Amino acid sequence: MKTVLIVVERRADYSRYRPIMELLKNDPEFAIHLVVTGNNLLAGHGKDIEKIKADGFVINDTIEMFTEDSPDTGAEMARGIARVMSGVTDILERVKPDIVLTGFDIGANFATTVAAAHMNIPVAHIQGGEVTGNIDEGIRHAMSKFAHIHFPATEDARNRLIRMGENPNHIFTVGCPSLDVLLSAPEIPIQELEQTFNVDFSKPTIIFIQHPVTSESEKSAEQIQATLRALEQVDVQVIALMPNNDSGFSSIVDTLKNSNFHWYKSLDVETFANLYRHVWAIVGNSSSGIHEAATFHVPTVNIGTRQHGRERPESVIDVDNNTEDIVAALQKALFDTEYRKSVQTMINPYGDGKSAPKIYEILKTFNVDGIIQKKFYE
Repeated sequence: MKTVLIVVERRADYSRYRPIMELLKNDPEFAIHLVVTGNNLLAGHGKDIEKIKADGFVINDTIEMFTEDSPDTGAEMARGIARVMSGVTDILERVKPDIVLTGFDIGANFATTVAAAHMNIPVAHIQGGEVTGNIDEGIRHAMSKFAHIHFPATEDARNRLIRMGENPNHIFTVGCPSLDVLLSAPEIPIQELEQTFNVDFSKPTIIFIQHPVTSESEKSAEQIQATLRALEQVDVQVIALMPNNDSGFSSIVDTLKNSNFHWYKSLDVETFANLYRHVWAIVGNSSSGIHEAATFHVPTVNIGTRQHGRERPESVIDVDNNTEDIVAALQKALFDTEYRKSVQTMINPYGDGKSAPKIYEILKTFNVDGIIQKKFYE
């Protein structure tokens, strides 16, 4: 039996891991050692550990990365990474997994990647090679240099990994696995969704998610206020989700709580997928607007620099943190008939929703002998 260790910090990484874990769980040749940490343990962020349990996964360990009253600073983000690195090192030492599956640009996954590499445990990294803004850029590329097997989402990301000196024979383009779970989500009747969120989907309705930008954390209040002023000027129903807890999040949370918009700490994946089937646009700076929205033919109004440089489908409208510019982008996304028609035929570069089986098959068959000793590949 091959033991795969996975650490989950927040809803963003769980949504991508989930379809892969489903396949691993149903294969007697694999055992999952699941560690839950970060926002998943915090009531203030929805305590998504309960959703993970409800999905039928056994949680083997937890690590306290933050507390409910952790300070909103970059220093606390660093301390959180340190706590996970210390805790996961003990777990790795005890469990001795055959492989560690990490991903993306998330702090707990970074800590796990570094610890496993130091302990000569093979690391497979999902979605390396992408370019983005924020501290995420450095975390993602650093993880790629510590990892041994790579599962980028696009050919552009694969080519960047090769330019970074990674072995092409260890790089497999698979798409974005979050699409798998969104596309396979069972349908929730539209009437039930409308009742839950108090909206009428026949009228303009958006998902709104705006995270802090760590390199601009002192501007978080100003940035969220600019967006909310724009939303107030447009005839639109807003379903707002709370941000993650990157540095600068508290002013976004406070502003949303004092706004006139309905907000939610977190949503389960099935509900989120069904919203995508009916909303008119996604607004903010979530990677979901880049990776997932085009698959559902939903326009994205992407605000600010958080996703700067990331490969994107043509359904994404990029705009600065400026109220007038955001209003103009909203008008285009919601009411420009020709533009909305064009979104229906746009192709998502992040795959077709069949990423998890590809990752599963590679984990099942890839020979990890001799891959620990890395060097710059030329």
